[in-house]
Amino acid sequence: MNIGVFGGSFDPIHNAHLRMAATALKEFNLDKIIFVPAYIPPHKIKLVAAEKDRYNMLFDVIKDFSEYEIDTYEIDSKKVVYSYQMLDYIKSKHESDDIKMIIGADSFNNLSLWKNTDYIVKKYGFIVFPRPNITIDIESPYYKYCKFSKYVMEDISSTTIRQYLNDKKDISELVPQQVVNYIKRNGLYSE
Repeated sequence: MNIGVFGGSFDPIHNAHLRMAATALKEFNLDKIIFVPAYIPPHKIKLVAAEKDRYNMLFDVIKDFSEYEIDTYEIDSKKVVYSYQMLDYIKSKHESDDIKMIIGADSFNNLSLWKNTDYIVKKYGFIVFPRPNITIDIESPYYKYCKFSKYVMEDISSTTIRQYLNDKKDISELVPQQVVNYIKRNGLYSE
């Protein structure tokens, strides 16, 4: 099987995440996408929503799609988990499968800051989605190990969504309705 691994904070999950996943399935002939919500990403001090809320929002959105699943390895670890560790864990469960990590162009341009990047690109590789106003570094030593989507990801971020909520703006165009409902029901992202 060809598996795409999509790690992230998902604080909250939004439409660009979902369009990336759907596009990766088709464009790169993936059989499955495994979403891996972070406990605390290495580059962040803390996340806004609790891990159970981020998991529940993600679950609500993908539960009806047979080609999507969630792995709670990072959340269950209760610590910072680096991408190479998470990918090795996924590989241990899918030994004979081909695994690629799905990232945006902003992450691609920062791969030199990741732990064990050489190991990740040689053992797994990346599927990279261009983003508006971000130029992909074609001189990167990791470029040849990546597959690049023809699809440019929308300029949506979880940070923007949280700011919209603080400013009492409508987020229904940015996230699935299940996420809007969950946020309202649980009083998330309000100061």
